[in-house]
Amino acid sequence: MDKIAQAAKLLEREFGPDWLAIAQQLGTENLRKRVGKELTSFLAFPERGEGGSSTWRGNCSPEVVSSVLKYVLDTKRYYGKDISQFTLLDPMSGSGTSKAVADRYGVTSVLYDLNPAPAAGKGNWNALKNDVEDSADLIFFHPPYHDIIKYSGNMWGKPHPDDLSRCENYNDFLEKLNLCIRKFYMALRKDGRLAVLVGDIRSKGQFYSIQHDMMRMGEFESFLVKGQFNCVSDGRRYEKPFIPIVTEYMLLLHKKDVFMVPFHYSQNQCFSIAETDLAALTWHHLIRMTLESAGGRMSLTELYVRLKNHPKAEKNPHYKERIRATIYEHKDQYIACGDGTYRLTYQVA
Repeated sequence: MDKIAQAAKLLEREFGPDWLAIAQQLGTENLRKRVGKELTSFLAFPERGEGGSSTWRGNCSPEVVSSVLKYVLDTKRYYGKDISQFTLLDPMSGSGTSKAVADRYGVTSVLYDLNPAPAAGKGNWNALKNDVEDSADLIFFHPPYHDIIKYSGNMWGKPHPDDLSRCENYNDFLEKLNLCIRKFYMALRKDGRLAVLVGDIRSKGQFYSIQHDMMRMGEFESFLVKGQFNCVSDGRRYEKPFIPIVTEYMLLLHKKDVFMVPFHYSQNQCFSIAETDLAALTWHHLIRMTLESAGGRMSLTELYVRLKNHPKAEKNPHYKERIRATIYEHKDQYIACGDGTYRLTYQVA
């Protein structure tokens, strides 16, 4: 028995069913607390804590909200800012976790939700169509992760066309998510923070990184990684190789200036190396990729024809000589098969 298994048995014998949460808490202690700070760029809460409902699908640990709220309050105190009217706003409040945390810290909370009968706060509030009438020092935004968990028509009521968990596709979801981010940023008070908690997803075999693709507004103050515990899928087993997603991310965006808004958003584009010359693209790269595109084997004549109109060849009137020289310079990677035909040293997938 290895030491880890032995330690697990000792903990289970000593603490019973709570042993795993204790081990997880202990194992992440050095990441969660550094240089005298209780909030680092790594969040881990094996035990959910009190507030909201643990049965609400996709619910957020109150300790996550508590951590960022305490940080913002401490920051304001440190810089001598008034916190007597501090307000926390949660525009997709789910089971009311944010209210429980705000009550714990004695600050005002404002909660909205599309659900007509939410656990707390204003119901039937449409993030895509309704205005944010309130202002806040901290907006905690925990949106659905596309369609991973459907809320309207599942967790409550009937399917709603403006439910972010029922978007037609990922691009539709991203467009609506970015509208929400712009809207919530505008509702921040000066020196306010927008905390967005999102996770990467895999849908129909495709990987999507929401935190990478979403719009960022304001100063990007911090990027926090949060470990996921006790997921519904944890007990399943899969034959197909893939990398399980075990983290979420909190982006903390700071509104330093009232009118000037730094922003960033990613744009996915694609280009063809078969039609483009780049400073990083060598003849060796181009020849190897051309061979790969043909299954790993081609004749010199076929290479000449395929590469004749490539920008690299158009710049070099002696491109045929360059192709032959490149193959000769890399004899360990191009194997001569006779009759002017060459193949790669490896099998092409």
